[in-house]
Order: sequence, then C-alpha cells, then structure tokens
Amino acid sequence: MLRHFLIPSFLILSSFSTPELDSAPFTDDPWDLDGPCQKYVEKFAYYQAEMVACATNWSIPPKVCTNCYQNYINFKTYEFETKNLNNVFSLDNRTCSQVIYDNYLLSYSSDISTALTSKIWEKSRCDSCVTITWSLHDNKSAPTFTDRTIQFQQRLYEWRNCVVNYTSGDVLDPKMVPNDPFLTPEDLKNSSKICNECKSEFDELYKFYWKIYTTPDVDFCVDVETTMNDTIHLWDDVWQCAERQDRNRDLFGIMVTFATLMLLTALFYAASYIQGGGQQRNLVRYSRLSDPRGQRSRLLSSGISDADLVHRFVSSTVPPIHQMR
Repeated sequence: MLRHFLIPSFLILSSFSTPELDSAPFTDDPWDLDGPCQKYVEKFAYYQAEMVACATNWSIPPKVCTNCYQNYINFKTYEFETKNLNNVFSLDNRTCSQVIYDNYLLSYSSDISTALTSKIWEKSRCDSCVTITWSLHDNKSAPTFTDRTIQFQQRLYEWRNCVVNYTSGDVLDPKMVPNDPFLTPEDLKNSSKICNECKSEFDELYKFYWKIYTTPDVDFCVDVETTMNDTIHLWDDVWQCAERQDRNRDLFGIMVTFATLMLLTALFYAASYIQGGGQQRNLVRYSRLSDPRGQRSRLLSSGISDADLVHRFVSSTVPPIHQMR
C-alpha cells in the first residue's frame, strides 16, 4: 500500500510544481545534494558525447585513431579533471570526484569512459598509429603520428593519385567494374589501364604493409588495416586487376613446374643407367627356375586327420622304454 501511495504522490508533486522549478534548468534541482558537482558532470558529458559522435561517424570503416584523436584527448583531459575535483564539495561534504565515481551503485560517467577507452581506443590499437604525449595538468597533450603510419599514407596517396590520373569521373563509378553489362570499350580500357599503369604503386604499398604486418611486436592500428583491406578489395575484386595479372603469372608457374618435373625425371633415369654400368639389366623369371630340392616323393593323404599327425609326431620323438632304464 505504501508503494502505491508514494508513486501517485510523486506524480502529483511533479504535475503541480512551481513555476520557478518549471523555468529552471534541468540540473537546477534544489533537492539535489550533488548540485555543486552538476556543472562538472555536464561538461564531462559534452566531451564524452563528442567522442561518441566522432567514433560513430568513423565506424564504417573504423578509422577512429586517425580522425578522432583530438576528441579523445579532450575527453581524457576532462576525465582527469573530474577525478581531481578535491576542492569542490557536495552539500553532504563529499568531494565531487567521490560523487561522480564512488557515491552511487552505478556511475554512468565511469562506465562510458571505460567503454570509450578500452572498447574503442585501445581495441582499435590506436597507440600503434598515434602517439600522444600526455600533459593533463596544463592541458597541453600533443598527438604525433608514427613513422610507419606516415609512410603508409604517403604510399597510399601515390597509388590513389595514379588511379585518379587514369580515371574519368568518379573512381568508384559502377561502369569501372568489368562485369557491368553496360560497360563500354572505353571504360574497359580505362580499367585495364589502371591495372597496368598503377601496378608499381600498388605493389609498393602492399609490400610496405606486408613488411610491417609480418614483423613481430610491430603492429598497425585498425585504421590502416581496414584501409588496406578496402584497397585490396577495390584492386582485386572491383577492378579485377589481380585476375588479369595472375593469369600470366599462373601460366608461367605451371610451365616452370612442368619443366622441372620433366628434368628431374630425366635425371633420375640417367643416374640409374650410369650406376648400372651402362648395361641392360636382365630380369630373372622365377617361373623358369627348377626346384632346388626336387619334387616330393610322398604326399600327405587328404584323408589323414590332425589327431593322426599329432600321434605320429609324439611317437617319433619319444624314445623306447628299454632305453630309459
């Protein structure tokens, strides 16, 4: 009964609130013990929301590290500030840092910060592409891109510039896809020209990426990996450059393999002939050889039993009784 009474009472108080409370800001609650800390929470929520918006906007493909690093710095800087609000107190004389992170069963600010840090920034391996020199006390943290990231971007832009030079209109125009039924000879010529003229730039990009990818304890962030995967997909599947180049490469490989097998076979038979002294070997036909022991003079009768055989064997091996005396 008490629960049924409290809920309607709360609704009545809400519906008959004073005009001062209706016109007050959402956070201006005279009954809130944590009122002095609310402005810090609102500012923290703003920087968290900016980081979330940037991460969502750069989620397909995921490129948070190279596009949201400044939002991440702002968010972490103000997170540091909220964890050091030791001179600002709530109405019950608790520091605002305790109120934000330790005062309640749930801390949404802490949960959101943990998700942004561990689930987005760290899981994307952003430290492999962006090195942040933290200076949280004076708000002077500075980002620096790693050398391997800069070199990858340079090779990527060289390949893209080459593609643009041999492309009329949009690079991802559906007519650039070789399997398009509306493909004109001119479009097919442009697609083939991209594969031929920009092959060296693509190979340089891929070799550099593969070298870093296979080096132990050296890694790329997700931004670079997804960019390279999309580039390979565009090169191999959309323009089918790898298919054109691999046909001649596969044919050459098959011919080399066949010639190697033929050479090994010839060497094997030549070595066998030389080891044999160059003489032709005569195979022995065992069916023409005579029996060295001759034919048996007596054959066992088909009617003899196993018991007779055992009896004869025992009789032949046991000496006479008079010899045992």
